[in-house]
Amino acid sequence: MTSLSYSALAEKLPNGAVEFVGNNQVKLNLSLATEAGASLTLDTSCVKGVVKLMQALSSLTDQVNEARVNANLAPIQFTSMQLTGTPESPEYEFTVRVKVDTALFIDNLDDPTD
Repeated sequence: MTSLSYSALAEKLPNGAVEFVGNNQVKLNLSLATEAGASLTLDTSCVKGVVKLMQALSSLTDQVNEARVNANLAPIQFTSMQLTGTPESPEYEFTVRVKVDTALFIDNLDDPTD
């Protein structure tokens, strides 16, 4: 079954945009995620990179839910994307929902697929 893993996320982004670099480090290459070969600096707007990442997470959530429904499991709520605004001024609205395990610490977030 599809999971909310970095490997699954990598399938939703251009090749090389998600890379395991070793020593417990995963690299998100936002220049590949936004525009192939784009030159990014710390002064570059982060909007395109964040939107592409959110679109990929929304698509991955849809894929997970399709697999869960096919397995007779309830769908999850994680990342969703809606087109809002008006035809003259459309906007994307992203929602991320993550359950907090209050029995432990506030930083312990639960993967909804578990």
